Amino acid sequence: MVRDIVDDPLDEDDIALVKTYGLVPYSAPIKKVEKEIKELTEKINDLCGIKESDTGLAPLSKQMMQEGQPLQVGYVSCFRYIPIDLLMDIFSRVPAKSIARFRCVSKLWESILCRPDFKELFMTMSSIRPPLLLFTFQDDDGNLFFFSSPHPQIPCNENTSLVPTRYHVQHTTDSFSEIGSPLCGFICRRGKRNLDTMVICNPVTGESVSLPKVELKSINTETRPYLGYDPVRKQLKVLCIKSDDIPNTCDEHQVLTLENGNHLWRTIQCKPHYPKSDGICIDGILYYTAGFDMRARVSMVVCFDVRSEKFSFINIHVFMLMNDSCTLINYKGKLGALQFTCLSPKRLRFWVLVNAEKNIWTKCIYALPPLWNNLVQHTELAIVGMTDGGEVVLSQYCLIYAFYIYYFNLESKSLTRVQIQDVEMFKRTRVYTSLGYVENFKLM
Repeated sequence: MVRDIVDDPLDEDDIALVKTYGLVPYSAPIKKVEKEIKELTEKINDLCGIKESDTGLAPLSKQMMQEGQPLQVGYVSCFRYIPIDLLMDIFSRVPAKSIARFRCVSKLWESILCRPDFKELFMTMSSIRPPLLLFTFQDDDGNLFFFSSPHPQIPCNENTSLVPTRYHVQHTTDSFSEIGSPLCGFICRRGKRNLDTMVICNPVTGESVSLPKVELKSINTETRPYLGYDPVRKQLKVLCIKSDDIPNTCDEHQVLTLENGNHLWRTIQCKPHYPKSDGICIDGILYYTAGFDMRARVSMVVCFDVRSEKFSFINIHVFMLMNDSCTLINYKGKLGALQFTCLSPKRLRFWVLVNAEKNIWTKCIYALPPLWNNLVQHTELAIVGMTDGGEVVLSQYCLIYAFYIYYFNLESKSLTRVQIQDVEMFKRTRVYTSLGYVENFKLM
């Protein structure tokens, strides 16, 4: 039953939640929570046809605002008339940062927001919203700092900037980690030294889970983890590909399903190959480029069916000139690839796989605009991917002074530079930029 709570103070459990989500000192977040609750109330009133004069947000008293007073939040009396299903629907439409604060309002709200069906609903709503940019910075101690931001409205002026939302810090024991592409709100990272250990982390909740160690045949065995999602069974899996300095020695790899906390590796067979790129999952198929061994050129795209856990391969002909810097993308539901040319002047190659069975690709080469030299200068850029609007997103590898991302429109040949603010403390720090990030409150 939904109960009406007015000025319900936080008990010890609630205060622990407040500290968990970083809402200290208390006096500062109260105003933000009050503002967010007021906005939420207006949404409820609109949906229910309730006039503001009929019922409104109970204001926070000045006494509550004073330093050192227990954190208390007023409620609207109309909440007791709102079905929990409707409240969950409304909560699912607010940003993750607001959800974290709303959990600290009362035990009632915390109980609603911690329900498994709410987390599933929030994930569903996040998936249909425009995907976010995710920025991951790693300091010298190996700690990971996560930020997210929506894309700017393109076209935009040359002085456009974004202020990203900051998530939790992930503390690691390895001074350097390989960071994979996010999928379903999760990230898989692997230590540079501990090649047998993978960690799944959720930037929103701050949770991280170390997976069981994988078996390595020798000290020369390398591993590369990928995340894949089966949309039919709604299962998220980790694929661990093994390779060795000695060609044709690793034909056993491992896969693990992330569900119910029961994480067990299963051994699967596949011909030896050496992964060359990050992966991308499209309609239940995980793709990544590979060569026959570490020193070989890119000669194939590996296709892993997440549901059946079967491998297939698409050969890459030599004349395609696809190399290790190639970035795989989702182009209107088809597999695409982007890569800079090595010759001067620099150009952008763009492939699209139009028929996987017959191995038919289309290819276009785009000249970079004259503005490129003025905006980019000598900055080394990585191809992050492509937006749904057809803009190629480029990002710096390392934050030197200011941090910029770039949007290159293939049709108009326009180049837009966007500054990412409030990250100046990460100067000379490695940065990973990812597309397609969705917020998720699920635990593992």
